[in-house]
Amino acid sequence: MKKILLVCCWLPFLAQSQLLFPESFVVIFDSTRHFKGSVAPSLEIKTQRQLYVEITNRADMAFRFKNHGITVANKFELTRDGSETILSGGFIYGKFKTFYDNPFVLEHYAQHQWAEARGLERKIAIGSNVRYKLLKTQKGGAFAGIGPFYEYELWNYRGVPDDRLPLNTTSISAREWKLNVYLSTKRELSEKIRFEGSVYFQNGFNDLFSEPRWAGAIAFSYSFTENIAFGVNLQTIYDYNPIVPVDKLWLNTFSALEVTF
Repeated sequence: MKKILLVCCWLPFLAQSQLLFPESFVVIFDSTRHFKGSVAPSLEIKTQRQLYVEITNRADMAFRFKNHGITVANKFELTRDGSETILSGGFIYGKFKTFYDNPFVLEHYAQHQWAEARGLERKIAIGSNVRYKLLKTQKGGAFAGIGPFYEYELWNYRGVPDDRLPLNTTSISAREWKLNVYLSTKRELSEKIRFEGSVYFQNGFNDLFSEPRWAGAIAFSYSFTENIAFGVNLQTIYDYNPIVPVDKLWLNTFSALEVTF
C-alpha cells in the first residue's frame, strides 16, 4: 500500500538531523507483501520583494523479495529567493536486509546527507547491523540491533551561536569507526491508533561510554477513516561532544495528515 503524507506543519522538515532515524522508515511486517511506501511533498510560494519558492519532498519505500528486503529513503529541499538559492539540502539512504528462519536479520546500509540546517555540510555513513526480533505479532513488533559503522562528517559554523564562534571558522571534518545500537517498536494500539518508537546509541570504539550520541523518536497516528489519518512526531538527539559547538540538544516536531491508498 502506498502512502501520501500531506504536511500540515511543513517548516520543521527544514531541520533535518545528522541521524536519520531509519527505524521510522516504512517496514513490511507481512511476509506475503512485496511493496510499501510513503511520500511527503510540500510547496510554498510567496510574492514579496522577489519571488520566494520553497520545495520539500520526502519519500521512503520498502521492497521484499524471497528472503531479502530493500529500503530506500530520500529527502530533497530547495529554497530560492529570487535568483538566490538560500538552502538546498537533503539525504539519500539505502538498506539491504537478509532474513533467516530465526529471529536474526543481517542488514547493511549507507547514507549520504548534504546541507543540513545546523551546519552539517556533508555526511557519509556505511555500516552493518545484526537485527534481533524481540517480538512480532500481526499488530506490530519490537526489535533490537547492533553493529559497526564508518562515519564521515564535514561541518561549518552556520549553526553556532555568535558567543561560541572561534577565530577560525573554516569548515572542519571528522571520520571515525563507531558502534550503533538501537531498540525500536511499531504497534497498533487499537483499530484507530498506531504508535512507533525508537532509541539509538552511537559512539566511537576508542571510548564507547564517554560522550556518546543518544537519539530517540516517537510517533502517534490516529485514523479517521480507512484511508485518512493524522500523525504527530517527535525526534531528538543529544550529542555530548559535537564537532562544532552547536547546541548539544536537537529537537524536531512535526505533524502530518496521512492519506493512504
